[in-house]
Amino acid sequence: MLMRGGVGAGPKPMAEYIARDPRTGKPIEMTTVVQRAQVEENHRGAWSRLTPAQVLELATGSVDALDLMLDGERRHFTRLDGVAGLVMAKGTYADAAYHALIDACMDDDAKIRQAALRAMPEVAQQRSDELFDHLSVLIDDPEDIVQAAASDALRRMAPVFPSGVEDSLVNALRSSDSRLSKAAWEGLRVMGESWPSVVCVHVDSLLLEDSVDLRKQAARVLQRVVARAGHQGWDLVTWALADDEVVVRREAAKCLPKLVNPAPKMAVILAEKVLYDTDATVRNRALKVLERVDLGGSRAKSIVLAGTRHEMVDIRRACVEMLHRFMGEEDQRSFAQDRLQIEQDPGIRALLMEMIFDPEIDGDEDQKNRFLAPAEPVPQLDREVAQAMEQSIGMLEPEPAERPPPASVDEAEPVEDGGQHR
Repeated sequence: MLMRGGVGAGPKPMAEYIARDPRTGKPIEMTTVVQRAQVEENHRGAWSRLTPAQVLELATGSVDALDLMLDGERRHFTRLDGVAGLVMAKGTYADAAYHALIDACMDDDAKIRQAALRAMPEVAQQRSDELFDHLSVLIDDPEDIVQAAASDALRRMAPVFPSGVEDSLVNALRSSDSRLSKAAWEGLRVMGESWPSVVCVHVDSLLLEDSVDLRKQAARVLQRVVARAGHQGWDLVTWALADDEVVVRREAAKCLPKLVNPAPKMAVILAEKVLYDTDATVRNRALKVLERVDLGGSRAKSIVLAGTRHEMVDIRRACVEMLHRFMGEEDQRSFAQDRLQIEQDPGIRALLMEMIFDPEIDGDEDQKNRFLAPAEPVPQLDREVAQAMEQSIGMLEPEPAERPPPASVDEAEPVEDGGQHR
């Protein structure tokens, strides 16, 4: 929807465009908008060398043709070039370009209507007003080339004018025309980059459709916005995970790993929901969440412990392999001893036996020896003191102290006897 002034108010800038919830008419909250969407530019032809005034002369038919010398070559331009070149008429020319485009949309020549549709998304950025109505009419044009151009225009305009093309997009998403439907879905996917809340509104209604394919595609689009859509996205994922059709649940389950970083608690809650799904592909998405989140939280820890008793072998095995992330070795041994009493799967029993095995106690001699720490080296001064006192150092026997050799007779000093000599 576009907030308009009175008649003759002039061109409306993009800043005045307000996306509105099609159900309530209220402006959609802008806090989820990541970036301002821009219209994808169409291919530029030789007409891009024309001035805005020349473009308008050709587009309005005030001149039938123009012959100009460009790069040393004579070029012939017709009204078709003028309509295509309306994208060049901006600023003070925007209002005139808008009216010229309206006339071109209603022209009897299918090629003129085709050219008008190709220019429409870019001209709408300057002024849109009735262009959305003309787009909805031209989508059902009897000429195939016009229908194709209208489908592409819808694809390009949907991400930028979500409320303006609301009705056309709703119908196109459900169309049996594969070309129109494909263009609408592509536009919806790109819309998610700037208007995740609007995409959620469409997905909400699409998940209620009887067509399994529509629900499947809606769940697939949800993957593009769930990380930024907040509670809107979480609710839609929850509903899609409860769908009766497994193909829908598989697409919805792909959203779970995308929530791990922005909303880890919600990712764990949803993982718990699908851990017991009947489909292995859906269950594996829950495991991917548990493998990536912090298992220190009580809820995540409880889910893993409960998973070790899951009826599916692959779930039990995966959860047993995660125990080391929040259990110490002693707790793992205690758990494994209890679980071995009832576990029958050989592969899981082997994992549990590895938890119980303690190489320091149950290992062979070489394994036990790895846990023996070498003795601390004795400082040299302590060695000398212990040796002098004839004490052992560790398991070493004390070395005998070195004694001086006995003195010879000649070297012996005379014995004093009170001065008497014999």
